[in-house]
Amino acid sequence: MREAITLFSKIKIEPSWAFAEKTRKETAYITHGYHRYPAKFIPQIVSRLAEKYTSKGDLIIDPFGGCGTTSVESKVMGRPSIAVDINPVAVLITKAKITAIDFEKNIK
Repeated sequence: MREAITLFSKIKIEPSWAFAEKTRKETAYITHGYHRYPAKFIPQIVSRLAEKYTSKGDLIIDPFGGCGTTSVESKVMGRPSIAVDINPVAVLITKAKITAIDFEKNIK
């Protein structure tokens, strides 16, 4: 335990990852503000990680898909994604957030 504490104490804290300056409006754009969800993280985290570690067209996999933040940001950034979650409500929310509306089909 002490070894782990020693290792973590040597890590330099990078305050820009806190996104403390972001308002609710800035984190709820596109479909991100449709609902609340436990343990939901802000889309800026996904965006920064995808920008840093992937390229346009790379597949992003989220094994704990939750409410689809990663799927939405991946789509916005031109990266295909696969998300998995055991919660059927989370799966439904994700599908609603990433499915484009076909206006031609829905206007009669």
